[in-house]
Amino acid sequence: MNNPLRFSTLPGAYERHLQRKYQNPLFPTAQQNFLPAEIEQARHRDQQDLQAFMDGFQEAVNQAATLSGSVDSEIVLDLKETLERLYVTSSALAGDLSPYQDALMKLIRVCMQTIRKGAADDVIALRKLDEEEQARTVYFAMLEAPLVAELMRGDEIIQAEELIPSVLSLEDKHFITVLELFEPEYLEQLVLHTREYLQALPEDVRVQKNVDHKLSLMEKVLSEAQ
Repeated sequence: MNNPLRFSTLPGAYERHLQRKYQNPLFPTAQQNFLPAEIEQARHRDQQDLQAFMDGFQEAVNQAATLSGSVDSEIVLDLKETLERLYVTSSALAGDLSPYQDALMKLIRVCMQTIRKGAADDVIALRKLDEEEQARTVYFAMLEAPLVAELMRGDEIIQAEELIPSVLSLEDKHFITVLELFEPEYLEQLVLHTREYLQALPEDVRVQKNVDHKLSLMEKVLSEAQ
């Protein structure tokens, strides 16, 4: 009997997707098992991503440290966007990145304070900044769902044919969050294809994974979005 594969406690996006598929009957049988070497390769890619993030984080911190009180607004805006991208990136990385995320949030707030000072007499601009901060708070909270962070990477760790079983594998606390990512038109197609996908699943798998309940939730979210 083969020993079960051992996954990291806090995996990165590549290893986490393998962990999601491992012995998961929602995925095709051929995708449910891996060689130890495949896990190691995924960890290696996750470590490369982590190192790239660390390099980008240090560069952004160094840039923030050189800002002066009279810095050009475009420079501050560019830095804020860089910090936001780094935060999004951090959500799909291996390990506990919360100290770095806290630091990024502090720097984003510093940038926002500087931008607000420049818009002190512009009521419309200040209102837009308020709306931006609210949207950022909601978006960053959504990133706590691992699948959201992986989908936001844009490099298709999750292939198109893997999206439905990946969504159906989510814990309830993250299920609705992920659905909120999709526009109503896309969500409608996702619901349609999920119905077809479930029809091909054995009844015991449907019961074990509670997927009919999740399909009902998807239909409810779609109805509310339309």
